[in-house]
Amino acid sequence: MQQDRATTTMAHRLQRAAAAQFVGRDRERARLAGLLVRGSDPAVVFVSGPGGIGKSALVTATVAGLDLPAVTLDGRMVEPTPAGFLSALADNVGSSPIPSAAQAGAELEGRGVAVLVVDSFERLNLLDAWLRNEFLPALPADSTTVLVGRRPTNVAWRTAPGWRQLLAEMVVGELTDDDAAALIARRGLSADGAARVRHFGRGHPLAVEMAAEAVARHADLDLSDGPPGEVIEALFEVLIDDLDPAERRTVEAAAILRRVTRPLLSAVLDRDGQDVDAAWRTLRELPFTSMTRIGLELDPLARNVIAGGLEIREPGYVAEVRRSAAGAALRDAGGGRSWDGTADLLYLVQNPVIRNSYFPPGDQQHPVEPAVHDDREEILSISRRHDGPDGAAAIEQWWTAHQAGFMVCRGVSGEVTAFSAVVRLSELDTRLAGVDPVVAAVLNDVRRRPLPTDAEVLLLRSALGRRRGEYPSPELGSMVVDLKRLYLELRPRLTRVYAVVGDWDSVGQVMRIMGFGRVGPEIPVGSRLVHLCALDFGPGSVDGWLARHVLVESGESVAADPANGLPWLPESADRAPVAQLSAREREVLAALADGLTNMELAERLFISERTANRHLSNIFTKLGVRNRTSAARIAIEAGLAG
Repeated sequence: MQQDRATTTMAHRLQRAAAAQFVGRDRERARLAGLLVRGSDPAVVFVSGPGGIGKSALVTATVAGLDLPAVTLDGRMVEPTPAGFLSALADNVGSSPIPSAAQAGAELEGRGVAVLVVDSFERLNLLDAWLRNEFLPALPADSTTVLVGRRPTNVAWRTAPGWRQLLAEMVVGELTDDDAAALIARRGLSADGAARVRHFGRGHPLAVEMAAEAVARHADLDLSDGPPGEVIEALFEVLIDDLDPAERRTVEAAAILRRVTRPLLSAVLDRDGQDVDAAWRTLRELPFTSMTRIGLELDPLARNVIAGGLEIREPGYVAEVRRSAAGAALRDAGGGRSWDGTADLLYLVQNPVIRNSYFPPGDQQHPVEPAVHDDREEILSISRRHDGPDGAAAIEQWWTAHQAGFMVCRGVSGEVTAFSAVVRLSELDTRLAGVDPVVAAVLNDVRRRPLPTDAEVLLLRSALGRRRGEYPSPELGSMVVDLKRLYLELRPRLTRVYAVVGDWDSVGQVMRIMGFGRVGPEIPVGSRLVHLCALDFGPGSVDGWLARHVLVESGESVAADPANGLPWLPESADRAPVAQLSAREREVLAALADGLTNMELAERLFISERTANRHLSNIFTKLGVRNRTSAARIAIEAGLAG
């Protein structure tokens, strides 16, 4: 019957088979099983740990072993919008479209679902507030949601009323020596080989599996000792060294991509390298790849290690692959709402304001959520501090007309540390033009540069942080990243975004990187002058804009729109120094700005200290600085660190 689908599908049988193959972690399994007793607290369980540590396998085995009606969603496959999440849920349970959180709760209750697992939860960064405030409260009271990801709970879960008492957290660490031995035993290695693998892997499941694979291929392999980051890097080098040059090139190209499909692989292969079928077979046979419904995927750690080393050795080749892949991904998106195509493009983009919306920094602690009535005074206080009394008076009028358009970022005590005010032009209260000259300027520009009848337009009226106002900061960066949620929701009809900037010479530098250009003269708001700027997405809406970002970051020039003279995107020469860093280099720079030593930095990012040093050398060269202090200052000014 349809009622029993969650417990009778082939996916459920596969989960139970996988659970039967799972070894070890008896203590963690027992604790998680105790947290999933139906009808008992907690309502939400966070399971966190570094990549490759075995979080997903632990949760899958535990849930399957309990034989509870369960549904599992993979955050990597879910568009990070409410509609995308509900659509993925409907597909998973085999129901008709689910239009709301309330309907989702009724659907799961009707099917008797006891456990909802959301894996790769860090990929749903943009949905955190919606899940916490709307979706989860609508679920059956006796159900439990397990959120599995690389990061522990953010501050909002601990400060939001009620949630603190309904949460449990599990941090998954290294295997015990006995568990590692049991994992290795399945490989049939010699006693000496098993002992070397166990010592080398240091309790990290992926390291153990990879070392066992390497020793199975090379029984006399010399396994050096070292910190986990060095262990992992050494293992991947051993396995890749088994490949011939063309096969190795295939793996390196695949590591730059979010996923591998035959069209993407065809787009990035060297002309004189492997053909697509041979390349596909090479990737399928690797011990660190797996097939999913969206294509073939490399283990995230494998991607980081292989692509990270390639960026250091051959940045030109990496740029070439990104350019080729962007064209293929844009064709896949096809101007529609293909999440896989859009996600491929997001993965290729290096600009942190865009990329962080889908691949957030590991230590991000600035959750964004809708403002509530009690936030009004704090929001106006921030506005008065940075906009002056007249600017705050305009924001007060906006609050009255469009409170639902205000989002806030909170500190550890729940205080407002930043806010934004955004509205769709189709919903704008045009009476605001009488009290806010910015609104009047927007309406004038729309008349001057008409839009298609079905176009969506956003107006970002204000985005301010308590500490630094409109200047970059981590909390303000979170507000701007949250805007990308609307970009995703409104594509492919999103045509233009308006924003307001006070200091165009400074803040405008970041805006220009995004593709914004000034429209019209300066606008007086009381005694302060502000600039209205606009981002016209151009051909392909959001997906076309993402593809052009990849092209610019890869060194190509992108022409201006001949219709209005505004840039589709800036020339590569205009890019700020931080914008020239790769995504991995920005992670290293942010960690450096937090005051970490090279060894601590390597441990946080799970890379070797040698690789960390090479990244730092590249960063210093690209930023034009000679020491850590100067590099850290640039990171803070760019909003990469607090």
